[in-house]
Amino acid sequence: MTDLKYHLALIAAVCIWGSSYIASKIALAAFSPLLLCLIRFVLSSLCMFLIRLKRKRYIPSRNDLKYMTLSAASGIAVYYALENIAVNMTSASDASLISAVYPVITILIGILFFHLRTNRNEVLGILLGVFGVILLTVTGNDGTGSVPGNAMIAFNGCLWACYNYMTQRISDEPDDFTVTYYQTLIGTVLFIPALAFERNMHWSLSPGSIAAVLYLSLVCSLAALFLYNYGLRKVSAARAASLMNLMPVAGVVLSVLVLHETVTVKHLIGGAVIIAGVLLSARRPESTDRHPKNESVRS
Repeated sequence: MTDLKYHLALIAAVCIWGSSYIASKIALAAFSPLLLCLIRFVLSSLCMFLIRLKRKRYIPSRNDLKYMTLSAASGIAVYYALENIAVNMTSASDASLISAVYPVITILIGILFFHLRTNRNEVLGILLGVFGVILLTVTGNDGTGSVPGNAMIAFNGCLWACYNYMTQRISDEPDDFTVTYYQTLIGTVLFIPALAFERNMHWSLSPGSIAAVLYLSLVCSLAALFLYNYGLRKVSAARAASLMNLMPVAGVVLSVLVLHETVTVKHLIGGAVIIAGVLLSARRPESTDRHPKNESVRS
């Protein structure tokens, strides 16, 4: 298989993103949620700034900067703030499974607000995905999950969709790295005033917490993105999107191995329904397949 290394790069990126909830769970034992957001993205911004020094610099237009700001506010600042709060309340396995429905939510948001044309498979996929989330969110607490936490993870799918559609409106002049750099930088700046809303801000340094923060900043936010973009050189967007279904699987497996969480029948049924909905909604005609620019930035 001549393109094996590109497929392996995509699989590695997806598995890394699937592990991000586990790393967040470990880091949140030492840092309050919003403080963790700020530290994580300050480190990511610094690394991207150093990389940018060796690249051709691009100053975005006013219109591009507007959509970079809107996408950063929804897809980085608010998204990760809610994610950290939610992961602090629920299990990493619940969060991983619910995040599988995000592509389906993106289609639903597109239909409702962005005049996205749809087909029967997408409608059925949306219904299955929503039903799977309901199974995980309101069918009782197994001692590790949380209804409010799971609901916040599900709501983040709406923010992820807004991020994609706002990013899609950025012109083709800046490359993916430049767009990601400005979005990350803007999101980092927005976390600074958000700290005023942090209740019981705290931190405690330990080898485990430091390793988790570095993993989130350097591996989940940077390395995985570069691996994903490398894989997209030779692998179609449709195939790459199908590989994203490995993310919740990797998240659940790692949550069991690392955090010793328990996978229940509820997880198995809800996760199967969500993934079935995602696979069904992905079966769409090639002519209507819209893959928003840079929509892979999620980690």
